Amino acid sequence: MEHLTSCPRCGSEKQDSAITIADHSISRESFRLVDCVSCGFRFTNPRPTQSSIGRYYLADNYISHSNTSTSIQDKLYQLARKWGLREKFKTLHRLQPHGKVLDVGCGTGEFLAYLMSRGFLVQGVEPSLKAREQVIANHGISVLPALDLVPAQEQFQIITLWHVLEHLPDLRGTFKRLFAMLADRGVLVIAVPDRGSWDCDYYGPQWAAWDVPRHFSHFRQEDIHALLREHGFQRIKTRRMWLDALYISILSEGYRGASKPWSLLKGLFIGAWSNVHSILNSRPASSSLYIARKQEP
Repeated sequence: MEHLTSCPRCGSEKQDSAITIADHSISRESFRLVDCVSCGFRFTNPRPTQSSIGRYYLADNYISHSNTSTSIQDKLYQLARKWGLREKFKTLHRLQPHGKVLDVGCGTGEFLAYLMSRGFLVQGVEPSLKAREQVIANHGISVLPALDLVPAQEQFQIITLWHVLEHLPDLRGTFKRLFAMLADRGVLVIAVPDRGSWDCDYYGPQWAAWDVPRHFSHFRQEDIHALLREHGFQRIKTRRMWLDALYISILSEGYRGASKPWSLLKGLFIGAWSNVHSILNSRPASSSLYIARKQEP
């Protein structure tokens, strides 16, 4: 384990203990989340080192790496992903109709394959060996194990991080690297869970999107807005991701001990109710999508 003495977002050394969360999906261990006194950013502290974090992903049912569809939750995830591929493509195509795309944390590569079939040039980054092997075997797409291994001279018109930023250990270093790799006026797309959502308040420590210790950072919208601004990006828009609340609530009900049929039904209801709260009270949804452009020098 490593203990952070300063905030990953602002660098302040003052922090308060916020909440203790259990790893419900793999290790069953508990981890502490702390809040920065200066900026309010929440992060897992202490957290596993990079040499030890891999064991917290070693599960056959870790869906983004395994591509399984054995349980009801897995099947729902797969259906949502198929719908999401079309929506992601439409979002990117409106902003940048052609060019080269880097998908950081590409998982088993379905998004990259979808883009490639529509004329984009693609490159993936994925730390999981199992997932990388599936990308190469199923789609024949180039995938690197780490962002630092992308050649420095590469320039991308689009860089995407779909539920990846919360897993990365060096926030500010990552944003600097992304800025350097984007071409002029390039598009950056980031999707992360949002702890400002109603379902986060409702489920508390059982909210599935804490996902400790795999999630190092636990964002609010103001955290992402500040990071974009500080690292040379102009935010175009912030969107709600409606389907995430349903999936996260189903998992959260299971963490509360509900049986599978009941966790599915109640999770769908609570997720939908969280989305209604988001609309009526101008709150974030369970996850937020951020679209930004690299600002001209």
